[in-house]
Amino acid sequence: MTLRYGSRFARVQALANAQFRLLLSSQIASVVGEQVFAVAITVSVLNAGGDASTLGLVLAVRGVALVIFLPVGGVWSDRIPRRRIMLAAYGVQAVMAAGLALASTLSFWAAAAAVFVSGVAEAFVRPAFNGILRGVLTEDERVSGRSLISVSVRTGIMLGPALCIALVAVAGTRSAFVVTTVVFLASAVLFWRVKEPSWSPAPRASFASDIATGVAEARRRPWVLAILLFSTVSLMFVLAPTQVLLPVVSTAHFGSPAVYGVALTCYGIGGLAGGLLTMAWRPRAVGGVAMVSMALYAAAPLSLLVSGSALSIFVCFAVAGAGVEMYAIQWEVALQREIPDHLIGRLTSFAWLCSFGLMPFGQALTGPLAELTSTGVVLGVAAAIVLVVPPCLLLVRGMAKFRTSSPGDAPL
Repeated sequence: MTLRYGSRFARVQALANAQFRLLLSSQIASVVGEQVFAVAITVSVLNAGGDASTLGLVLAVRGVALVIFLPVGGVWSDRIPRRRIMLAAYGVQAVMAAGLALASTLSFWAAAAAVFVSGVAEAFVRPAFNGILRGVLTEDERVSGRSLISVSVRTGIMLGPALCIALVAVAGTRSAFVVTTVVFLASAVLFWRVKEPSWSPAPRASFASDIATGVAEARRRPWVLAILLFSTVSLMFVLAPTQVLLPVVSTAHFGSPAVYGVALTCYGIGGLAGGLLTMAWRPRAVGGVAMVSMALYAAAPLSLLVSGSALSIFVCFAVAGAGVEMYAIQWEVALQREIPDHLIGRLTSFAWLCSFGLMPFGQALTGPLAELTSTGVVLGVAAAIVLVVPPCLLLVRGMAKFRTSSPGDAPL
C-alpha cells in the first residue's frame, strides 16, 4: 500500500511486518478492553449509589497508580524481557476482570482497588510495549507503525465505550466484565506469539541509580528535556483545564451536556485524521511540524472562550485533536529512534508520566483556579501557553528535527 504526494510522502511498510501485525492486533484488543472496563466500572459505581464525588475519587486512583508505578515500570522494562512484562500485565488484568464478573456486588472500595490494579498494569505495559515496538520496527517502518498504533488506539477509544453501553443495556455490567476478561486474554495470546527482538538489558543497579541514569539521558538531549518539561506544563494548565471546562461551558451556554459529548467525539475523529496524515506524510523538519501541530490545540480553549456556536466548538476540537496526534506521533517516533534500547523503557515512562500520569491532578487544580480567577482567564491562559511556547521551543538545540545531532544542525 502506497500513499504519495511528491517526494515527502512515504510508503506504508509496517503492515508487511508480521511481528508488528501481532503487536497491532494485541494493542487493538487491549485498548477495547481498557475502554470497556472503564465504562463498566463507572456504571457499576453509579448503580451502587455513588455520586459524582465518589466516582471522581474512584477514577482518580488510576492517576495515583500511574504516578507511583510508571518509574518502576520503566526501570523494570529495561531490566527484564519486555514480553514477559506484557504477558504478566495482561494476565493480571484478565484475572481482575474475571473476579469482578463473578462478584455478586461491587463496593466502592472494590471498584477503587480494581482501578488501582488497572493503573499499575498500565504503568508496566506502556514502557514495555514501546521497548518491543522499537525493536520490531525498522527505521523505514517507524512512522507508519507508530501512526497505525495511534489510529488503532483512537478507534478503540471511540468503539469501546459504545460496546460497553450496549452490553450493559442488554445483559448488565457483569457481561461487560466478562468481555473485558476475554479481550485481555486475547491480548495475552496474541502477545505470546510475538518474538521479542534481542537486546542487551541495562546493567543491574539500584532503583535510584537506574532512575538517575534515565534522567541523565534526558538532560544530555536538550530537546528531550524541553519536551518533558513542556508536557508537564501543558498538561496542568492547557489540556486538563480544557477537558474539565468543556462540560461546564457546554451546559452553561447551550443548556445541555450534548455539546460536550459531540466535541469529544470530534476530538477523537480529528486525532484519527491526524494519525492517518502522519502515516502518509514524511516531512524533513519533523520537530518543526510537531511544534506547529501542538500549537493547533489552542483552537480548543479559544472555542470555549468565545462560545459562538456549537459547530465552531466541534470544528475547533477536531483541529485540536489532529494537531495533538500529529505532535505525539512524531515525538514518540523520535524517542524510539534516538534513545538507546536499554534506556527506552525509562524515557517512555518519564514521557507518559509528564504527559498523562498527572492528568487527574491537573483536573483537580482547574476548579480552584477558575474560582480564584474566572473560567475565561483559565481558558485564555491555556490558549496563550500552547500558542506561544511550542514555537519558542524550536530555539532549543535539536528541536527542529527531533535529533540530538545532525549534519544540518547548526549550534544555537
